Amino acid sequence: MSAIPQQSRADTIAGFLCAFSLALSGIAMVRNPGLLAPAAIVVALVATRMTRTHQRLAAISVAVGAVAFLVGMVVSIWTDHPIF
Repeated sequence: MSAIPQQSRADTIAGFLCAFSLALSGIAMVRNPGLLAPAAIVVALVATRMTRTHQRLAAISVAVGAVAFLVGMVVSIWTDHPIF
């Protein structure tokens, strides 16, 4: 027996979804925030519902997605870049 608890498949997939959401949030700040940031938030919310072990990571992913939306919108308006 190992001292490290085993993760379920759902926890593993939720961790990958959180990582994908964080990457999508980073892209959303510089490219089409009106489309990519809400998608990142939805992916993070799905991951939040899937896991118990990655709750903090999933909450951080949702918060980063919201901040990416706000920052991306400000940058898009400031530089006259399309929002969608």
